[in-house]
Order: sequence, then C-alpha cells, then structure tokens
Amino acid sequence: MLDTPVAERMYIDQGEVIRVRVESDEFYDDEPGPPKVQDGVPVDIQRRRAPFSIVCSIAEQGLGPTSWWGGQGEEAADEAEPVE
Repeated sequence: MLDTPVAERMYIDQGEVIRVRVESDEFYDDEPGPPKVQDGVPVDIQRRRAPFSIVCSIAEQGLGPTSWWGGQGEEAADEAEPVE
C-alpha cells in the first residue's frame, strides 16, 4: 500500500460509518482462581484479556467506509449507528 501514489490512497477517519465482514468472534470465560504467592507476596502473572472480541475485515469489494463507494449504500448507512 505504501507504494501507491499519495493522491490515490484511501483513509479512514474516526467516526466514519464503515461496512465490515466478521471473520471470527471469541468469548473467554475467565474465572479468577486462587491468588499466586511467591515468597509470601501475592503475584499477579495472569494477563487480562477482553471477555469478548470480534475480528473484522474490510478487505473485500464493497467493504470499508461508505464514502469510498461513491454514495452506494448511503440509505443503509443513515440507519446504522456508528461504532466507536
């Protein structure tokens, strides 16, 4: 992408409505276990992760910000709520 001319690059601005394809979703039910203790001092070595994550892609025709597609689908975009 960096080898394309600057005038032809397409950018995504914050707050824009975009179309995505969901690639995968994951749910983690991490219940806390007993605290880890080393030399009498509690140690928190567990890395916290989000309980629910969604992986999306815009790498397909018709996906991405609706402004990229020259007004196609603006009716549906007006009804959709932006995701932050």
